[in-house]
Amino acid sequence: MAETTALTDVTALVREELDEVARIVTAALRPDSPELSGLLDHAASFRGKQLRPALVLLSARAVGEVRPCHLQIAAVVEMLHAATLVHDDILDGAGLRRGLPTIHAVSGSEIAVLLGDYLYARAFHMAVELDDPRCSRVLSETVRVICQGEMTQMVHRFDVDLDEARYFEIIRDKTAVLYGASSRLGAAYAGASDDVALRFQIFGDQLGLAFQIVDDILDVDGDEEVVGKSLGTDFDKGKLTLPFLWMLREASAGQRVRFREHFTADKASDARRLDAAAQRRLLEGFDLKGGVRYAHERADACLRAAVESLAGLPSNPALDALRSMADYVLHRQR
Repeated sequence: MAETTALTDVTALVREELDEVARIVTAALRPDSPELSGLLDHAASFRGKQLRPALVLLSARAVGEVRPCHLQIAAVVEMLHAATLVHDDILDGAGLRRGLPTIHAVSGSEIAVLLGDYLYARAFHMAVELDDPRCSRVLSETVRVICQGEMTQMVHRFDVDLDEARYFEIIRDKTAVLYGASSRLGAAYAGASDDVALRFQIFGDQLGLAFQIVDDILDVDGDEEVVGKSLGTDFDKGKLTLPFLWMLREASAGQRVRFREHFTADKASDARRLDAAAQRRLLEGFDLKGGVRYAHERADACLRAAVESLAGLPSNPALDALRSMADYVLHRQR
């Protein structure tokens, strides 16, 4: 897939504000204990695309203007996202993030868990400092839903009977909800009505669904050097994502039985993950190309719904940038 829209083009309108958000995050993560500086600097390096803070800022621009509170909200959102990444990497056993060793790979799971908790706590401390309590209310509920989604996904590890509807519930909870909250808060704090703020939330929700689907595609069809993180961590941890669900749905009865027997046999193992040889054995005779194509079509449908949610709003450069973000998400390679 070729990227038709560059991320730098998507965020150009709010580039200066995003740089200020990065400075706020850096200042917020300056520790009292010098021993923690390296860990927090490492966590800050996972900022990456800054899509969620960009959603806060572009949504604000789309209905009004970026205010100082938006910069703080964007920083809170980015820190919450960083916390989820630290915890996700522990759960997935991932060794790379943004091309760098993960926190738990460098410092162990105990430190990584506590660091993720620290990021959550620091983010919520900043959220409650805002005069308007909507941010802390929305984001506290958002984090509850994210945790719910992660736990539900873990419950369904090695679950060959997972259906597509449940898959979408999981990715909506664990990924899309933070995109939706970012867009909603950006619009709401810029003075948008509840109805308009809800339309921005729908945009973010659909964008987040598509982002996760594309992530799942890249996990099975990407280049680790390009993507910048460990690939194959979903399947080898027993997570069946959309390409696999399509593959199993289209497989013959005999193929499904064979897949189930080998896949669930590993569920009882202490390691609770599949080694490379087990993965190769499982996938013999299965073709994921159709599943990748299907997943890409579903991501495209989500992004069409995202763009449609903003139809009829007065056109401006920020709305154009949000539409370009949808194109970027669909065609990204990392």
